[in-house]
Amino acid sequence: MGRLYENPPLIEAVCEFRFEPDQPWDWTIPGLVYDKVKKEFPKKKQLNVLEVGVHADPEVSQSVKGAVARMQFLSEDENAFIQVGPNLLGVNHLQPYPTWGKFQKMIKNGLAVYREVAYPKAINRIGLRYINRLEIPKEQVKIEDYILAMPTVPQPVPQIFARWLQRVEIPFEDVNGLMVIQSGSLDQDDPEKILFILDLDFITLDVRKINLDDTFEWVTQAHDEIEKTFESCITDKMRALFKEVRNG
Repeated sequence: MGRLYENPPLIEAVCEFRFEPDQPWDWTIPGLVYDKVKKEFPKKKQLNVLEVGVHADPEVSQSVKGAVARMQFLSEDENAFIQVGPNLLGVNHLQPYPTWGKFQKMIKNGLAVYREVAYPKAINRIGLRYINRLEIPKEQVKIEDYILAMPTVPQPVPQIFARWLQRVEIPFEDVNGLMVIQSGSLDQDDPEKILFILDLDFITLDVRKINLDDTFEWVTQAHDEIEKTFESCITDKMRALFKEVRNG
């Protein structure tokens, strides 16, 4: 079990499954999913999302496919929702995030329902993403006193960053995943605080090694790696702002 905080920085957790299309998409599927989840997610909303095609070869450019409709099924407070689109299932939770155990159950139940009504044949991609907004009381601070996932520039270039953004991709071969770490400064909406983002996205490295029955196990491993990476990216000074909850 990871650390627990009184003021956690997480603003959104997302688990997304993409499935290999083996036949034309059946638009009765979202309605069938809703029938099974409406007790927990009674609200409905339709979205048009700009779909981008991502090629497995990073040397090949991305291509825009156009607007694709998705259905969202939301909880009464709209803090949690399930998204269903062509060969896609998403499970999202906004603030306040409950616990991994509760979000894990949401993912497991949502995946079971989707498989029951859509009969997907194979996985195309899985991603588990945690987006964190880090707030530091405004003062002249050294970024590295709070965040370790930050860029460096050589001397004698001034070591003061007015604005910055960093993205790195790290393969985790042993768990068949790729960790995408994005961190950077955010525009201030509170003059008393300095704001940063720490976005951790763990995606499948080789989907050929995952069958449908292994997907939930992979998601659990992905969460473990995200949790460890998050703690590695921050300092004790930052943890003090989150107010760690100690057992007992």
